[in-house]
Amino acid sequence: MKLGQQLKIKQNQSLIMTPQLQQAIRLLQLTNIELAEFIDKAQLENPFLKENNQSIVKKFVEEKNSNAYDNMNNTYDPLQKESKLDLDNNFDTHISSNSKIENKKIYEKEIIKSGTDKSAGDVIEKTLKHKVSLREHIINQINLNFKDTDNKSVAIRLIDYLHPSGWFVSSELEVAKELNVNVFVVEKTLSKLKNLEPTGIFSQNLGECLKFQLIENKKYNQEFEILLNNLDILPSGKFRQVSKLCKVSEERLFQMIRLLKTLNPKPAEQFNQESTYIDQPDIIVKKSAKGWRIDLNGSTLPSVNLDERYIEEINDYNLDEKGCDFALEKIGEARWLKKAVEQRNKTILKVTSEIVKKQLGFFRHGFSHMKPMILKDISDAIGMHESTVSRVTNSKLILTEWGVMPLKNFFSASISGSEDSGLHAASAVRETIKTLISSEIAGKPLSDDKLAGILNKEGMDVARRTVAKYRDMLNIPSSSQRRRQAKLMKYASN
Repeated sequence: MKLGQQLKIKQNQSLIMTPQLQQAIRLLQLTNIELAEFIDKAQLENPFLKENNQSIVKKFVEEKNSNAYDNMNNTYDPLQKESKLDLDNNFDTHISSNSKIENKKIYEKEIIKSGTDKSAGDVIEKTLKHKVSLREHIINQINLNFKDTDNKSVAIRLIDYLHPSGWFVSSELEVAKELNVNVFVVEKTLSKLKNLEPTGIFSQNLGECLKFQLIENKKYNQEFEILLNNLDILPSGKFRQVSKLCKVSEERLFQMIRLLKTLNPKPAEQFNQESTYIDQPDIIVKKSAKGWRIDLNGSTLPSVNLDERYIEEINDYNLDEKGCDFALEKIGEARWLKKAVEQRNKTILKVTSEIVKKQLGFFRHGFSHMKPMILKDISDAIGMHESTVSRVTNSKLILTEWGVMPLKNFFSASISGSEDSGLHAASAVRETIKTLISSEIAGKPLSDDKLAGILNKEGMDVARRTVAKYRDMLNIPSSSQRRRQAKLMKYASN
């Protein structure tokens, strides 16, 4: 066997991911907002790109909405965990985002103008009139009620641990460790903070929040104390058991429940109604006289503009070799970016157009007419790779007559049906279940078995377990839970 080195020439074909190709792929999966940020950054690095109006407007909006609490981004809802009680819209589990801080140190300005003898009520009325944030509203009261500097500092820092609902759901021991103070200081400060406005702020559970409001209304007594300690029993419909614990009649119990319905379980929510951020759609689909019109959202879609006058001026200068190479490189990058963004927009419109063609039933009649569809259906129709379609649909939002929704929601698994009806999209089945439950008789909810039977009669071949799974995905309670809630609502509203 002979060992040695030798040269051989071999020719083969392969796809090389150039930096420009990688960037083009990246642009394809960006939303309009993300694309605007990318172009803004490119404008800072490339002198041949002009700043457009969208960038200026975007910066103005960002500056106005820059102030927010970090802790307010928490989506955990303590009310949902504390009690499954669902009496009215007052007990909705939605948590709105924190309002922006518009005014600065109103309390300090008032004290400077009027002296230190201003009452808490005057300051609160003044701050509410100017629509200050929750943080500023509480600090105003802390400045009036806390004389010791150290305690005042701890009280202000505890504001950062407030949930958007106004509850204090953090562990006192963990907070004490983070603030490097004794746990008794935290407990004492928290106890004092619970007396501030709005009533119920800094409460640690639902019962305590409602308790402070009952005390303020001079309605709190031993009966309400027992009821608040047993709120978790109410959703089960065991009213007789609760009435015995409270030592009142069932009629009196329902009167007490009706009073609880008038209270606010989320005292801070009144401060959180401004500056709710709504995701902007990337694509807009509207019905027109000729069919369906598909447009990219012009209010968020950035444009790439070249400064042609500056390019001409640079070409007239006698630059050295290094300067000339730099100018040619940046001009090339600018022209390529403009072309890449235009290609991105065309690809998005092409993919969306095909989705609209295949999902005409949805655009005409709504979610119940959604058809099963996979990425391959679109990629085969438009002659693109599945990965390209996936990048286009993964993060984009589309505005339809039925609301704003992710573009990827049009892709759904299929569920077999009868011979006449064919296949059904899983999303359409879920929507049908939601519609059936919303139209059921309150005291006679449809069980999963009955729902499965109705769906099968409509040509959707689904089992009871599938119905239960989809119902859970829609956050709809079981039929027994819905029956108990209906019973509670009936008695509480009488």
